[in-house]
Amino acid sequence: MRSRRWLPSLTFILTVSACAAPAKAPEAAPVDPVALKDAIQAREKEWSAAYLAGNGAAIAALYTEDAVSIQPVGDSWTGRAAIGKGEQTQLDSVVVSAREDIAEEVIPAGSDHAIEVGHYSYSGTNKIDKKPRGSSGRYMVLWRKDADGVWRLQRDIGAEAPTAAVTKKS
Repeated sequence: MRSRRWLPSLTFILTVSACAAPAKAPEAAPVDPVALKDAIQAREKEWSAAYLAGNGAAIAALYTEDAVSIQPVGDSWTGRAAIGKGEQTQLDSVVVSAREDIAEEVIPAGSDHAIEVGHYSYSGTNKIDKKPRGSSGRYMVLWRKDADGVWRLQRDIGAEAPTAAVTKKS
């Protein structure tokens, strides 16, 4: 019969290994706030371009699959498909001639989330009565950087405000 003198040593090594402090995960690189704001503003320009084009599906593509767009009145739109449908319903009633979204502040929230505060404005013409139509206001967005490295809107909320109340900080 073989000697099992190694068994207490192995038990000791395994016990010490289990009690040792876990290895630290590598720290994420610090977020460059200027680059982050530029990236978010670029996505906002895509949003405005899709709105100008009257393309609800292109707007929806800028959102995560599980996104929620919190509406000032009525129900929120939950999910990319509902957001596209809601936007398209609005766009079907107006010919948009100008749209602008301006990121005033972008706050990093870890390496894969950011909070944006900004203002928007749009103008156009009602398709039915041909009267001018437009709006301006403020918004807040929670952005998520998805696994493919693309920033997408995860939650957004906007509030209409009189044009004079929208302060431009850009």
